[in-house]
Amino acid sequence: MATKQKITPFLWFDNQAEEAANFYTAIFKNSKIGKVFRQGDKALTVGFQLGGQEFSALNGGPMFKLNPSISFYTVCETEAEVDTVWRQLADGGQVMMPLDKYPWSEKYGWLNDKYGVSWQIALGKMEEVGQKITPLLMFTGSQHGRAEEALNLYTSIFKNSSIAGIMRYGAGETEKEGTVTHAQFSLDGEVLMVIDSGAAHGFQFNEALSFVINCEGQAEVDYFWEKLIADGGQESHCAWLKDKFGVSWQVVPAELHQLLADPDPARAQRATGAMMQMRKIDIEKLRQAADDETKTLITVHATVNAPLEKVWQLWTQPEHITKWNNASDDWHTPHAENDLRTGGKFSSRMEAKDGSFGFDFCGTYDQVVDNQLIEYTLDDDRKVQVHFSEVDGNTFVMENFEAEGTNPVEMQRGGWQAILDNFKKYAEG
Repeated sequence: MATKQKITPFLWFDNQAEEAANFYTAIFKNSKIGKVFRQGDKALTVGFQLGGQEFSALNGGPMFKLNPSISFYTVCETEAEVDTVWRQLADGGQVMMPLDKYPWSEKYGWLNDKYGVSWQIALGKMEEVGQKITPLLMFTGSQHGRAEEALNLYTSIFKNSSIAGIMRYGAGETEKEGTVTHAQFSLDGEVLMVIDSGAAHGFQFNEALSFVINCEGQAEVDYFWEKLIADGGQESHCAWLKDKFGVSWQVVPAELHQLLADPDPARAQRATGAMMQMRKIDIEKLRQAADDETKTLITVHATVNAPLEKVWQLWTQPEHITKWNNASDDWHTPHAENDLRTGGKFSSRMEAKDGSFGFDFCGTYDQVVDNQLIEYTLDDDRKVQVHFSEVDGNTFVMENFEAEGTNPVEMQRGGWQAILDNFKKYAEG
């Protein structure tokens, strides 16, 4: 393994990141907990090593769920080790392929552990792979048959890359002839595997398991970002993207880690706020934001028990906005207008029901991506982002907004959260 991993697997949990990391480090030798970033008493991110390899975990909320589209192929060199690792990981989990003898291994099994992480445990030799634990990407569903295309793309992007071997299905076998039964390759010192599967698994790649690319400087950030979003990839926010196969990556400069871990909490918070408003990370803008004591970013969120398309309609149509756009029962929105397009304007009249006070909430849309993202600038030049994500048939809504300088930050957060909670109540009613 390289001294500093270029690519780090990144696992998304709801509230179990630290618990899961402790669980895994107790199972594998040469493992330990690394840096833990906290918000108050709660862990936000947890770095950890398994078998000397770097991993990261996030308490990101209920937005994304782990699935077997990416699993961890784990080499054990003795049957006793296979049995021990299998027993511990299987406790409370779900067996996908029982521990048994298979054509490719004298002892092998596939399971999802109690946290939803997928593992393939195999008796073998470390020198055959080069590392203890290897991410294995399964190309299934709409991505079936693209495993070889993907490994060719990845090895063309990363330096010091190579393909160890590709095995393909032959005529008359269970899968389509020519598709990949197993392939192993290396990206700048990190080994990965891919397979194709035409079975109806019912899962696809998602953000719950992504790969962090550890970058040095803006030029490297720009390089990986442009290469991975090319030909059908998709930008997301906070350094995240999906490549054209739907695999999630985070393109992260070292400066981002340094700023988010700044010993000055206020400076770290400002950097966090700036990151939340970015797609690709702009290092210079991060530094400027960290040093700018005039701006504070606030985040509120809610999971709405309604389909994404319905939530989008209720959020954006004026006849519905007037029904939910108030923080308390003594306020209401008698009128709303909404030209939902980039460059379009919106306006909501918000008034106390007793007529004692009222104001117009107005702005201009900077970007609109149907059922995904709304970005706008308020008339006082503050920026707002609203993200929509489907989660198990429900919808996760997150708003990031720049605080104004008149009222306390906590009061502003409470007001925006109350409006979002009222929207949730309306959408679920």
